[in-house]
Amino acid sequence: MKKIILYLIITFSLSGFSQISFYTLNPEVGYKTKVTMLDSCINANYFKDSALYYKGVVLLKNNKYAEAKKVCASLMIAFPDFLDAHYLKGLIYFSEKSYVSAIDEFSIVIDKNRKHIKALYNRSTAFGLIENYKKAIEDLNDCVSQKPMYSQAYYSRGYWYEFLGHQTEAIKDYENTINIDPKNYDAYFGLAYIYQSQKNKTKACEIIGNAIKSGSQIAEDLKENFCK
Repeated sequence: MKKIILYLIITFSLSGFSQISFYTLNPEVGYKTKVTMLDSCINANYFKDSALYYKGVVLLKNNKYAEAKKVCASLMIAFPDFLDAHYLKGLIYFSEKSYVSAIDEFSIVIDKNRKHIKALYNRSTAFGLIENYKKAIEDLNDCVSQKPMYSQAYYSRGYWYEFLGHQTEAIKDYENTINIDPKNYDAYFGLAYIYQSQKNKTKACEIIGNAIKSGSQIAEDLKENFCK
């Protein structure tokens, strides 16, 4: 289960959005159509920096790693001062599991813009994956300080607190996650596993019951494991 949850954290980390206008592209639009639209903007020199950036993100999300790298290289050459070029490069390194290099790129962004929440979140995940849990938590502290309703940041911080053995802090973060986003079922599972490890089966079963009430089919399937 922990491996599945970590996969979800990583998947969330790879989300990327344009900093100007291209985040408004309809998510229902297909990959090829998006690339064609962005190529038209690039060729017309219309917000070319953002168009190149978002094209790289689209390619990356569709596992076109070599193409994403080429776009990122073009972006960095054409617009060396465009900060999100480093963010995109960090995402590419992250996708390749080159977490130290990803941290370096995200750090360039954060050093110049401490309010770049996505760079902070992604760097925190990269730190966690190289087992630097304290640094991961520091970045997530900044995330929730700047964005108090950032439910995924609370969840991820709780996850890394678990690795440090700080169950009290993890419980608090999972509870905050659920309060903000009752559909974040992973937070319920995190709580249930902690209470189960503490031999508190009654509380673990209660948490799973709450997940079921919130609509989790997986919680229904896991009920017997927690409520024997």
